Amino acid sequence: MHLTLVNLLGVATIAFFVPFLLGFFPKVRIPAVALELVAGIIVGPAVLGWIEAGPVVSVMASIGVAFLLFLAGLELDVSVLKGPALVRGALSFLFSFTLALGLLIPLGAMDVILSPLLVAIALSATSIGILVPVLRDTGQMQTPVGRFTMGGASAAEIATIALLGVFFAGNQSSAAVSALLLAAVAVLAVLLLGALRYTLHWAPARRILDRLDETSAQARVRFAVMTFLAAATVAMQFGFEGILGSFVAGIVVGIVVRHDKFETALRTKLEAIGFGLFVPVFFVASGLRFDVQSIKGFAELERAGLFFVILVAVRTVPTVLYRPYLSWRECLASGLLLSTNLSFIVVSVAVGAELGHIREINATALILAGLVSALVLPTVASLLLRGSTEPATADGHVTGIYTESL
Repeated sequence: MHLTLVNLLGVATIAFFVPFLLGFFPKVRIPAVALELVAGIIVGPAVLGWIEAGPVVSVMASIGVAFLLFLAGLELDVSVLKGPALVRGALSFLFSFTLALGLLIPLGAMDVILSPLLVAIALSATSIGILVPVLRDTGQMQTPVGRFTMGGASAAEIATIALLGVFFAGNQSSAAVSALLLAAVAVLAVLLLGALRYTLHWAPARRILDRLDETSAQARVRFAVMTFLAAATVAMQFGFEGILGSFVAGIVVGIVVRHDKFETALRTKLEAIGFGLFVPVFFVASGLRFDVQSIKGFAELERAGLFFVILVAVRTVPTVLYRPYLSWRECLASGLLLSTNLSFIVVSVAVGAELGHIREINATALILAGLVSALVLPTVASLLLRGSTEPATADGHVTGIYTESL
């Protein structure tokens, strides 16, 4: 089979110019990943037909989605997931998921969608990769609204990936068997965590890693990549999607390297690999595969609008649980940030399409809804949060305003 790099060159060109051109408009808060997907649609077979997702791009995109989840796990700071932010964040997700199922099951009964469960999982997630920069840019990361939003987003990140792994693992096992296998994966993750901690704290190994880290060997980077691939492979051997193992690997590596003197350098290098190469290929390739022809009229746009409304509703309504700690304005901003959901929708659509659990029209509508959420909601939330940067106490309360505790 003859392989060509022409399509990959086109994807790399888009990946460079989208954030570069966006840099000329610093006040425009549009996530680059959303524009990368849009650019992929425009230059792909659906519109201009300049680039297609050939075998090289497809392989790179598969690695990209796994690496995206690995970086999401790496970004997850489990040390801050405690107290009211953790408890109410978890309750918020349970509320969201239950509400999503309640709204989508009737659509399944009317044969509008094939799998209400798959769509409910997709719409209950949050794009942490988009949410974190917004909180940082608005100075809200260490405030109550930032902590509660991150608590809800982290709970959603872990739960939706676990649910996708259990119910849409790609094997013929029942959900009960998949849950037991997931528990086995969790045990292996704990064992992996212990092994990595021992290895990195073992004096002879540490000296060698320190010496090799500043050479072409890049020992810690290779160790992290090996862990990422090993976890993805083990998850696939258990019958799950590789993304589950990738996410677990990210959490484990993040815990192991936290407070290490090379932590910042390692994170920077891994993010350079992921966001510099594999992740943008995934988003551009998703645009290349986007079938504009499936949007034949108002009915398709109406369905995308329906999914968008459900997405915003199921993630915004549960933020009433944050009310004792946040103002109504902050609750609304938190809900809109939690409704920003593009990455996981694209992942869920890819998994559902592979397993035959989603119709093409619904796949298109879901991605459109996710695109609108990524393009619009962070900007609105930023406007709501502007000027609200009051310091947080240790338990997540705003100083001098709210004193209720769980």
